[in-house]
Amino acid sequence: MPLTMRGKPKVANSNIQQIHQDGPTKPAQRQSKRRSSGSPKGQQPTKRAAFGDITNAKLARKDEGKKKITLVSSKKSTSSQQLAKTKPPTSSSVSARPDGETHKATEAVPEAQNESLEIILSSQGSSQDSSPSSSQESSTSSSSSHLLSSSSSTPESVDTVELMNQRNNAKTAETDIKDAVAAISLEESLDFKDIDEENKDDPNQSPVYAQDIFNYLKERELRTPIQAYFDRQPEVNRHMRAVLVDWLVEVQENFELNHETLYLAVKLVDRYLMQKAVTRDVLQLLGATSLFIACKYDERCPPALDDFKYICDDAYERQQFIDMEMAILALLDFDLGIPLSYRFLRRYAKCAHASMETLTLARFILELSLTEAQFLETRDSLIAAAALLLAFKMTKTGEWDTTLQYYSGYKESELTELTSQLNSMLAATPNKQLMTIRNKYSHKVFYGVAKLPPLDVLQL
Repeated sequence: MPLTMRGKPKVANSNIQQIHQDGPTKPAQRQSKRRSSGSPKGQQPTKRAAFGDITNAKLARKDEGKKKITLVSSKKSTSSQQLAKTKPPTSSSVSARPDGETHKATEAVPEAQNESLEIILSSQGSSQDSSPSSSQESSTSSSSSHLLSSSSSTPESVDTVELMNQRNNAKTAETDIKDAVAAISLEESLDFKDIDEENKDDPNQSPVYAQDIFNYLKERELRTPIQAYFDRQPEVNRHMRAVLVDWLVEVQENFELNHETLYLAVKLVDRYLMQKAVTRDVLQLLGATSLFIACKYDERCPPALDDFKYICDDAYERQQFIDMEMAILALLDFDLGIPLSYRFLRRYAKCAHASMETLTLARFILELSLTEAQFLETRDSLIAAAALLLAFKMTKTGEWDTTLQYYSGYKESELTELTSQLNSMLAATPNKQLMTIRNKYSHKVFYGVAKLPPLDVLQL
């Protein structure tokens, strides 16, 4: 069947098994699409209206005829008004105080004579800034009172001082969440290596902001955790979710999408199901639409809506996709910047200078965990670290050194239990309905990492 400008996805030349309520039909021939060098050949994209008897949307159609998170960015004060002329020509300037230090209210002391207004700025308390030089300067300047004389007794002088105090208090004290992010301090990891130093001349790597970005992502995952929702879903269980994720992996491979797109789609599904109950006949619509949104967010050339309509075997109308897309985005308040375990894994692998084979094994472990509901509530940064540690132990190619401790915020002892759970997942007998990920990583393009045996309990 030749491809047209609309309605047909760009998938590989393969026999598509169409699964209907009445059983499989004849395979449909698809025109081939140029595949990347890293994609396994011979993949069979699944065009199906439902997952067997799990989410039979087509049959149901025939029978029938915020957690809102706002990032508050404190705006820096504009250039303050120039102070009025002072009597002493060598008056000291008010030094900015370190972040997190409390400031006392200023005292305005007008003199009896209307010649000048003396404003006494006094501050007490010790500095908690991380920079020693800044701390000493602030301590020295705050030890003595600063006397500023103004030639005018108008309220504008008082407003100027208040403006300066607002400027000094613009950055509030760090929250407990940010304290938890910095679990491993610089002093505790004296031997860590600056992995961003080697990219200091490459603006595409954002070496100056890289660590701040990942600290922000770790803060966000603590603020927006995913909770188990199956007790609130009358028709969706763990097995249905696993089948849906397995199908999304298959679509991701055949559409040649980024791995970040897959992980984001799974996150969108989980966040939607956590807040709203759905029926089994719209579960596949939810998954396909979530992947469609993720493609718009992360892909350079996302597939068309008709491609997703086709891959679901026309079980849903075009308007149903549009309505579901609006429902997902409205429920999530258009908040798509979700922390993903795949991005954390890539950061950790860079810290360890891991080989491609070791990184691919960690990706396989991480991707396989997407189908397991037991890891639903696990933080993305934590499970990414545990997957890399397990890959190190399986290949015997690395260890959890001080550099990884510093950049991940986790010690090896904190990863032991989760690493054991991931190893048990690998050792478990695979479900024949959930073989897409194992088959994908059994290919030589992915170094056949799925064929590696799991570790013995004594080796963990």
